[in-house]
Amino acid sequence: MDDNKEKQDLEKQDLENPARKFSTNFKDDKEDKDDKEDKDDKEDKEDNKEEYEDKEEDNNIDSVDIEYNIDYLIEDDEQLINIDNVNNQVDTYINNYNSEIMKKYRISFNKLYQKYSNKKYKIKILPVNDKYKSTKIVVVKNGKKEDKDNNIVMELNKPNYIYYNDECFNLYNFKNKISNTRAELLYKYEILVSKINITPEEKTNFEKERNKFIKLLETYYTYTLYNKKINKISTINTTKLILQSKYNINNNYNDDNMIYILTGDTYILNNNIINSINTNNIDKLTQYNNIVLQLTGKTNKEIKQDTKLIEEIKLYLNKTENENLIKQIEESKKQQDTYINYIVSRLPTV
Repeated sequence: MDDNKEKQDLEKQDLENPARKFSTNFKDDKEDKDDKEDKDDKEDKEDNKEEYEDKEEDNNIDSVDIEYNIDYLIEDDEQLINIDNVNNQVDTYINNYNSEIMKKYRISFNKLYQKYSNKKYKIKILPVNDKYKSTKIVVVKNGKKEDKDNNIVMELNKPNYIYYNDECFNLYNFKNKISNTRAELLYKYEILVSKINITPEEKTNFEKERNKFIKLLETYYTYTLYNKKINKISTINTTKLILQSKYNINNNYNDDNMIYILTGDTYILNNNIINSINTNNIDKLTQYNNIVLQLTGKTNKEIKQDTKLIEEIKLYLNKTENENLIKQIEESKKQQDTYINYIVSRLPTV
């Protein structure tokens, strides 16, 4: 009886250990610090080496000098996930996107639609039931039986894509899923440790759910880190802002009037641009107030004769600086609107 009680107590302590709540593999603080310092030293050496190498200007992450950090949802996640798994998977996805076979596939895909988009041929996408097989795009001659292999003019095996930022599935929804799963798992944990006796089956089931949650976290952090790297997104010295746009829509009930809709989208802007806008607005306000003070009590003739005041008015009306800042914002928006939002999880065959 005493042996069984001791075993139950040990199992309960194992679950109650904060370092094992959601994780089974922790290093002590010193090891973590040493590992991080070694890793930073290695990255510094690699960065210095890359400064002297010519890099192809595509989506190769080595072609720009940006520090990519993971934005953890909560600090504890850094201990939960295996960062090597995340980094290795991100590197695989980046390599897939930039691979020679993907370049060949894109060329072949474009040629296929350019050459065979006419009445003589049909372009068909053949569905597959096996998730381990690739979807095929085939070109067949019109008026022929499509089940005969010799009627296939051209064939491509599509790559497998993961779209992580569309309407059906996006990182925002993924983050909500993690939050809900975390809350459920914490609740189950509290119930489990409150029990006097914990069966091996209960402990095993909890560990399975915990491991599934860790995999979910690693997938999320893989997608977010990949998104940063493939699009060369730096979050250093930047701010998220909602930029508004006005759209004109025809009023079906009155042709003379237009309906104006104001919409807003979130963009990341460099703080230098934001600071320049604020400085420019302050300068313009100061110029305006000075002009108003000088205009007070003067006649039109006196104003025309005051060359200094005329120059100040011209400077105030000059919109060059403001137009340049707007241009920078529009360029940043355009770049972010065309961000890559998919992963090549499996390469095609060409």
